[in-house]
Amino acid sequence: MAAPTHIGLKGYHSVQFYVRDLERFVSWHERKFDFRRVAKSTEAFEKAVGERSIVLRGAGDIAWIVTQPIEGKSTAGRFLAHHTEGVGFLNFAVHDLSATVAFLAERRAPFLYGIKRSEGGGGSWAEIGIATSLGDTNMRFIQTAGYDQFAPGFEWTAQWNAVGGNRFGFTDIDHVTVNTRCMAGVAEFYRSILGFEQYWGIEFHTSKAGLKGGTGSGLESVVMWDKHSGIKFATNQPLEPYFNNSQIQIYVEDNGGTGVQHLALSTAQIIPVIEGLREAGCKFLDAPSKYYRQLPERITANKIGTIKEPMDAIEKLGILVDGSNGKYLLQLFMKEMSTQVSDTSAGPFFYEIIQRAGDPGFGDGNFKALFDSIEQEQVSLSRQEMRDRLDALSL
Repeated sequence: MAAPTHIGLKGYHSVQFYVRDLERFVSWHERKFDFRRVAKSTEAFEKAVGERSIVLRGAGDIAWIVTQPIEGKSTAGRFLAHHTEGVGFLNFAVHDLSATVAFLAERRAPFLYGIKRSEGGGGSWAEIGIATSLGDTNMRFIQTAGYDQFAPGFEWTAQWNAVGGNRFGFTDIDHVTVNTRCMAGVAEFYRSILGFEQYWGIEFHTSKAGLKGGTGSGLESVVMWDKHSGIKFATNQPLEPYFNNSQIQIYVEDNGGTGVQHLALSTAQIIPVIEGLREAGCKFLDAPSKYYRQLPERITANKIGTIKEPMDAIEKLGILVDGSNGKYLLQLFMKEMSTQVSDTSAGPFFYEIIQRAGDPGFGDGNFKALFDSIEQEQVSLSRQEMRDRLDALSL
């Protein structure tokens, strides 16, 4: 049998969050994102692993697994001993787990355990997990066939299809962004272990935009992707001369190391989504007013063409615009979960909402435009204020 030429991803199966307050995290996503509870861990499983979990139907067919430790020595307990709340596992559906394992083994992937198999309702479940260069965030690869449970050790509390999708129409995870002090190691993990290729990259620093006073926030970013499934991962690292002032470094400090900074959720119509999320009480990062005064010139210079959505609504809602050559995207960044729930232990993780109108990029024009707006307004910001403003410049 010929060796597999790629890892064989189908798409995301689920994202697992490790949290200190299970009900708070779940309820927030129910109230703000209209996610629905569909499953929970069984008592026997909780006793065996020392964790309790609730499963939400999240974006499209992707599940959000929310896990709270019962025992400090559990996987979730060990994670939270070193980090704020955040993403502990990224889980992927694969076409053929045996081929995926062969692909990973050839590249000396650090397997966490051997293949686990389970039967249910005449179907089958098989999975394997690996450690990564994403700090303490791991990955699972899952193959199912006719399996009638959510996962081994879980029981349904509602039928997946019966609860329906969320009212905001979140369809998928557009990309995952990781913050780290050294981007090369994470990018090389994607390349050498997962077989990904480089898709996009940028670097920018406020010092190049003219900010004075020994402060600034710089970053370099690279996007790696699996061209077969379209799954993309962005990685940010700080840049000198003010490395430790960078919002990337601040994330690493707050998180307790490298980790998943945010998930970008795809939607087909961002305006009603942002309207609904704001009405629900979600907090977003706001662009300075200069951004919108300069936007028409940037649309012309980049040959973005006609934006179908009303510009007055875009500005009112604080939505960012980018693109080129007749294609564009609309994006907006939420504030950190610690701000959303008013608790620092909830951590620096956040969401991005994105609508693509043909543009495959990552909003690089928004980096430059927002930096320039900040400079022209001659904003004098404290460390916390600078952090809040410049968080919007991450991928």
